[in-house]
Amino acid sequence: MERIEEMTAVRAAVPQALRALTTVSRFAEWMAPDVDLTPHTHGDTLGPGDRFELRVLGLDVSYLVEAVSEREVVFSFSGPWSGRERWSFIADGADTLVRRTYEVEDGSPAAVLAWRTVGRFLVLAHLKYELARFRSLVEADPGARGEIESGSRELPPPPSTSSFPIDEG
Repeated sequence: MERIEEMTAVRAAVPQALRALTTVSRFAEWMAPDVDLTPHTHGDTLGPGDRFELRVLGLDVSYLVEAVSEREVVFSFSGPWSGRERWSFIADGADTLVRRTYEVEDGSPAAVLAWRTVGRFLVLAHLKYELARFRSLVEADPGARGEIESGSRELPPPPSTSSFPIDEG
């Protein structure tokens, strides 16, 4: 098994960064321009069991969302080579450390050759480029910090005391 890992720090909360990754409509904003995405999901956000395909430089790669938690998203992929891609979101004060890990499983001699001659360099370049774009996207438009936002909602007025007699004696 071979592994590539890249990290970046994003000035946003973990839920904001996680939503940017799992929101299907935002993929094109952070993915490299030479990558074509075909989602095979009906939802707005990715969840376990959802599928999508990527096409880059004539290579087709099928992805399956294996798991989504409050801190991590795990994909499996197959194409010229197979493996797993894991995105981890680690709170660091007001920032989030985003770690993207790409693991390629040992496969057929042709898959190993494709990975070692073209794949490794292609994936490494895309990981670096896409993480920079992802950071910029999240920092420019982070969205809500959490599911329940505190806001400037008005509190209801206190109950009237005129209907309750007070005995001060």
